[in-house]
Amino acid sequence: MIAYNFRAVGKGAAGQAGAGQGKSAYTPATAYAPIQHGYRIAQARVGERDLLDYVCEALGGAFPRPLITSYYVSLKTNPFVVLTGREGTGKAALASGFASALVGTQSDQFVTIGSGSWAQRSGQSSYYQGVHERFGSLHFLESLQDAASPANIGKLYMVLLRGLTLDELGHYFRDVLQIDAGGVRRLALPGLAPGDRPSLPPNIFITATIHVPRTMTAGNREVLRSAGQIAFDAAAHDRAALPPPPVPPVGLQRIMLASASHNSADARERLTAILGRREMRRLGPSAALSRRLPDSDMIVRQLADTIIAYVSNSFDGSGRGLFDPDDVWRNAQIAYDDQVAQRSLDQIAPRRSRIAPIAPVIA
Repeated sequence: MIAYNFRAVGKGAAGQAGAGQGKSAYTPATAYAPIQHGYRIAQARVGERDLLDYVCEALGGAFPRPLITSYYVSLKTNPFVVLTGREGTGKAALASGFASALVGTQSDQFVTIGSGSWAQRSGQSSYYQGVHERFGSLHFLESLQDAASPANIGKLYMVLLRGLTLDELGHYFRDVLQIDAGGVRRLALPGLAPGDRPSLPPNIFITATIHVPRTMTAGNREVLRSAGQIAFDAAAHDRAALPPPPVPPVGLQRIMLASASHNSADARERLTAILGRREMRRLGPSAALSRRLPDSDMIVRQLADTIIAYVSNSFDGSGRGLFDPDDVWRNAQIAYDDQVAQRSLDQIAPRRSRIAPIAPVIA
C-alpha cells in the first residue's frame, strides 16, 4: 500500500510551510499557488535560455530549437503535454532526450510507463488490459509519491506515458487524474468531492505520446483539448539516434522548477509589464492562424487564461523571449499562436504542403 503524502485542498488552506520546520514544503494548497516574481525566481528565469542552449546541444541537433522551446514552454504551462504523430517520428525520443539532459540517463526522476495495446492482440485481451492498467496506474502513483516526498520536492520529476492508445490516455486523465476548470491536476480518488481531491506535486511534469487514429470519439477529443498537443511530422527532424547526453550540470532542475507558472493573474501582470497595456490589447491570433482556424475567436475566449500563461512563460526573467530573444512582440505572437494551435489542433485546416509540425506557428 502506498502511504500518500498528499492532502486534500481545503477552503482555508494555508501557505507553504516555513523552511527548517521538519515538515514537507509541499501541500496541495501550495502546488499551484501564485508565484511571486522575486529575486530568486527572476534569477532562475534568466537562466532559461542557457537551459535551452544546453538541451539543444545535448540532443545533438536532432530536433529544431523552436520545437524544443515549444515543448519546454508547454511543460511549464499545460497540465500535461501530448505528442502526436506517426510511429517513428521521434515523439518518445524528444521526451526521453529532454528528460535525460536535465536529470541524467539512469535517474529515477525520469519514469517511462508503456502502453498495454499488446494485450488487445492476445486471446484474453480484456483480462491483460485490466492487469496492465492496474500496474501502470500503480507505477504512475508511486512516481507521484516519490515526487511529493519532502526530500525530493526540489527535484524535477518527468513521467513519459509512451505509445498510448486514446482509450489509455483517457484512462489516465479521466480515471486516474482530473483537470479542474482552473487547470489544476488532481488525483481522482474515490470517496472525495472534486474540490477535496489532492493536487499533484508541482515538481512533476507529464508527457504522453500517442498515435492518433483517423476517427475519434467526442471524449477522446475532449481529453486532447485539455492538453498541450504538439504534432510531429515525418520530416520534422533528423531521426538519427540521439547522442549519449553528458552529465547534467547543477542548477538546471532549479531553473525549470522556479520558472514554471500556472497562475493566470501573475502571468497577465508579468506580460503587461513586458509588452505594455496597449500591446496586450492587441494580442491575438495572427492573420495566418485565423485563416486556418475559423473558430479562433471562440477558442480564444475559452482559453484566454491558459494562452496568457503560455505567452508569459515564453519570456525569461529579463523579459527576453525564448522563441525570439530580440523582438518581444514577435516572441509573444509566436507563443500565442503556438498555444492556440496546441489546444485546437484537430480544427486547424492543413496547409497544402506541410513538411513541419503545426507547433509552433510562426507568423
